[in-house]
Amino acid sequence: MQNLNSSNAKSRKLFYYLQSIPLVFFLPSIISRFSLKQILKNNNSQREYIESRVKYYLKTTANFEVSKKSKNASELLWNQISKNKQNSHFIDFYLLLKFFNHKNKVDFIYSTKDYIDSTIAKQHPAYPTFVKSRPIGSDNQNSILLKLNQIKLFHFIKDPKKFENKKNQAVWRGDIRNNSIREYFVKNFYKTPLFDIGQTSPKQGVAWMKSFMSIKDQLDYKFIFCLEGKCISTNLYWAMSSNSICVMPKPKYESWFMEGKLKDGVHYIKVKDDFSDAEEKIEFYMNENDKCIEIIDNAKKFVQQFNDLKQERLIQLLILKQYFKSTGQYE
Repeated sequence: MQNLNSSNAKSRKLFYYLQSIPLVFFLPSIISRFSLKQILKNNNSQREYIESRVKYYLKTTANFEVSKKSKNASELLWNQISKNKQNSHFIDFYLLLKFFNHKNKVDFIYSTKDYIDSTIAKQHPAYPTFVKSRPIGSDNQNSILLKLNQIKLFHFIKDPKKFENKKNQAVWRGDIRNNSIREYFVKNFYKTPLFDIGQTSPKQGVAWMKSFMSIKDQLDYKFIFCLEGKCISTNLYWAMSSNSICVMPKPKYESWFMEGKLKDGVHYIKVKDDFSDAEEKIEFYMNENDKCIEIIDNAKKFVQQFNDLKQERLIQLLILKQYFKSTGQYE
C-alpha cells in the first residue's frame, strides 16, 4: 500500500526502472533458473486458490504450437532496445522469462517493433498470446494474462478519510480522447450537481474542461467514477483500495486484476453504459451508509489478494510453466 504523501507517479516510475533495468541486463539467467524449482514448491498452503487463478488467466489447456512470429527472450530484448517503447510491459515479462530456457519461444502482444495501440490490443489473437488485458467473455481463451505494466496499474493506497466524512458527490478527471464513452459522459453530464467531473486532456477551451485533480483530492468524494480508457480503467485499482466507492458500467475488459470477477453491489456500483441511471444510483447509495461500508470492505478484500508479491510471482511462473509444457518447450 502506498502512503498518499510518500510517493508520486514519477518517483515510483524512476525507482521501478532503477531497480529493474540492472536485473534485465546484469542478472545471470542461471540464477533465476536455479531458483525456479524452489519457488514452484512454495504453493502448498494456497494450492487450490493459486491453481484457480492460473486457470483464470490461462484458459487454454490443450497442447498447441507457437506462431511463426514467436520470439525467444534474446529476440524480445533486441526488439525492445530497437523500438524503445512500452518498456514496463517488456521488463515485467522479461524478468519472468529469465526463469526458463532462453531459447523458449513465446507469442507476446508487444513483440513487434511497432507501437501497440488499443485497437490491436483489443483483438483476439490467432494463437495463445501473452497480453496485458483482454475482452471479458468466453471467446478470450487465446489471450493469456500476466501482470504487465504493473508500475502504472498496481498502485494501491491507504485512505485516511472515513467514508461518512466525505463529500456527497461523485468525481472523475481524465483524458477523453482514448474512449468515446468518456467523451459522451463528460459532455452530457458535467452540469449534474451531484457530479464533479471534467476533461483534463486534451486542453481545450470548453465548458467541461477542468484542472488536474490529485488522487488525494479525489479521495474527498464518496463516489469515484472508474471509466475504461484504451481498454481497462486505470484508476479502478487505487479506487478499490480506498474508502470511496467505484461507480462504473460493467467492465468490458480485464487485466491481471480480474475485472471480470467484480460484482455489482458487492465490489462496485454498476450504472448503464449511457449513465442515464448514474445520478439515481448514487442518490440511493448516499442514504445507505451501511451498504456502502460493506461494498468498500468487499472491494478492499478483493484488492488484498494482489498484495502478496511472492505469491503473485509464483502464479505468473506457473502460467509460464504450463505454457511451455503445452508448447513442448518445458525441460
